[in-house]
Amino acid sequence: MTARPWLALCAGLPLAGLIGWLFTIGQVPIGWILGAMFGGAIVCNTLGPPAQSTNVRRIGQVLIGTAAATILTPDILQYLLTLLPAMIAAAVLVNLSAALLIWPFAKITGVDRTTAALSVLPAGMAEMASLAQDIGARTEVVVVVHSLRVVLVVLSVPIILQLSATTLPTIEIVEGATYAALFACLGFGAAIAHGVSRLGILNPWILMPMVVGIVLVSFGFPLMTLPQPLMIIAQIGIGFTLGTRFRISNLAHLPLVSLGAVVTGCALIILMTFAVVPVMASFTDADHLSLVLGLAPGGLGEMIATSKAVGGATTIVVGFQFIRSFLTNMLAPIIIVRLFGGPKH
Repeated sequence: MTARPWLALCAGLPLAGLIGWLFTIGQVPIGWILGAMFGGAIVCNTLGPPAQSTNVRRIGQVLIGTAAATILTPDILQYLLTLLPAMIAAAVLVNLSAALLIWPFAKITGVDRTTAALSVLPAGMAEMASLAQDIGARTEVVVVVHSLRVVLVVLSVPIILQLSATTLPTIEIVEGATYAALFACLGFGAAIAHGVSRLGILNPWILMPMVVGIVLVSFGFPLMTLPQPLMIIAQIGIGFTLGTRFRISNLAHLPLVSLGAVVTGCALIILMTFAVVPVMASFTDADHLSLVLGLAPGGLGEMIATSKAVGGATTIVVGFQFIRSFLTNMLAPIIIVRLFGGPKH
């Protein structure tokens, strides 16, 4: 029994890579991520949860955070500051849209409104599940809904790209960039993330490499683009661990919750893509693709990995995703406890 999780890991990662490669040569958008996600789901549902999946995800996140830092320049950092009001406005709109889905979700699933609120608000799964445990809400429902929504977001990206007829921009290497700065960012970012991971900081494995990247760029040391093999490893790691969340037994055990998750998840994706994105586009000069990925109600790691895979403006995606996640995780617990108080509602 103890060897089975390691068997799932050793078999799962090559399978994830193989399916990712097949998807990629088949020209499926974000093929490495989607293929790895299917590989992770297959292994998890046949051999059980793999060992060390948390560390696999962290490796992917550190690489993705470093990759996001490689396109930083002082001008880009200044530009992100000008987008801050739009990022805050977008976070408010996303959460208001999600709040409208609390009652429909509770009606479909029959769960209490506290659990429904923790499930549909687009915050971090770990943070919302922890809060659910603290206040007596149904943690298993929260985990299933957040996992399904992120899977739906990743699966919807190729469809959205086709519907919006988005052209993928080319990636330019920053002048003066060096591999020394890149690997310094990767190494120091991982070390700092490991040191602060127990302090409750939001997404340290992604953000710390970016913080190190900002420091390096500010002192005149731009980063070389992350080598393609490492970028592929990052996408496989993110996709694989996302796929391991997709457990058929959980969905079968909670069929109405799964239905509610799909209905509300699709509704939120549609609202963000076809209602809120056009509003944000009218107030900013950010490109359409980056706004779609920045406002998508998915996880920070998944959306950054997707952005890098399709050549989006990753820093814009990071900004919108982080501000939304930060504000939701900061304010949602206060609002939920004040409005609902506990699972009795």
